[in-house]
Amino acid sequence: MNKSLINNNILIVFLTQFIRIKGVINWSGVSFVGFILGLSSLDISANLIPFLTFLISTFFIMSFTFSINNFYDTESDRKNPRRKSVNAIASGKISVKTAIILNTSFVIFPLIISFLFRFYVFLFCILLLFWMWAYSSPPLRLKGRPGLDIIWHFFAFVFFIFWGSSISGNIDTINILVAISFGVWSCIAQLLNHINDYTSDKESGTVTFAVWKGLYTAKITLKFFVILNIIFLLPLILLYSLNFVFTIILIIAGFIISIFVRPKKDFPVSSRYFAPFVFSAFVYLSCVVYYLFLLLGVSTI
Repeated sequence: MNKSLINNNILIVFLTQFIRIKGVINWSGVSFVGFILGLSSLDISANLIPFLTFLISTFFIMSFTFSINNFYDTESDRKNPRRKSVNAIASGKISVKTAIILNTSFVIFPLIISFLFRFYVFLFCILLLFWMWAYSSPPLRLKGRPGLDIIWHFFAFVFFIFWGSSISGNIDTINILVAISFGVWSCIAQLLNHINDYTSDKESGTVTFAVWKGLYTAKITLKFFVILNIIFLLPLILLYSLNFVFTIILIIAGFIISIFVRPKKDFPVSSRYFAPFVFSAFVYLSCVVYYLFLLLGVSTI
């Protein structure tokens, strides 16, 4: 077999079945929102080092989050044909020894980079890595503790926003409000997954919040978080999204799209929960545009 082809296959396995690159990119994107909202100017020369620090360290931290989850799920994933194919350690494509070396490097590199950048960012990096570790790793393994796994997702997404902002240098009211809203939004996503996987989780003995408390309670909790999400979106809309014509257009477009656009068939539970997802994304986008317009000196309405 061609050597370059083998190397390409290894790279694909590493990206898709070890660090889950799609999840790494999505979660890094959330943190990048925080980075933008922490900028004090759009001066490229002043922001180049912070941006490179954010880009490299965040990649390693998010990669660690997914790879350590694969590592500690190896035994259970080996028994699950659906999961075995997406876990490179469970399928034997990456050895346990190699996984340990890679996971260790994912911890060491962001710690070194953040330490060389700013000390308080280094301390935040320790906290973030610990929080990522606590989700999957014994003895805490919060993903296996019903209710606590929901709380973990809330704080994880709050931390993601603050992480980006701490590197670019500024945490203000908009960062805090967006962080909290993102945290609530992530709880909705997690509950949707629990409800969608209720039958398979119950059959396999996996105790999620939905299995623990029952499907009815899980759906009531989901509705509570949807309402909570709307409540936390309101200050973002009133304080930031209504300040420029373009941000107002974004909000109106988001509202219309969230009503009329239907999700893919594999969207969990019900299409009615697709609307808050879409509308929330447009609100966050409008906040980013608002902040960039401020930095550019664009006049408000």
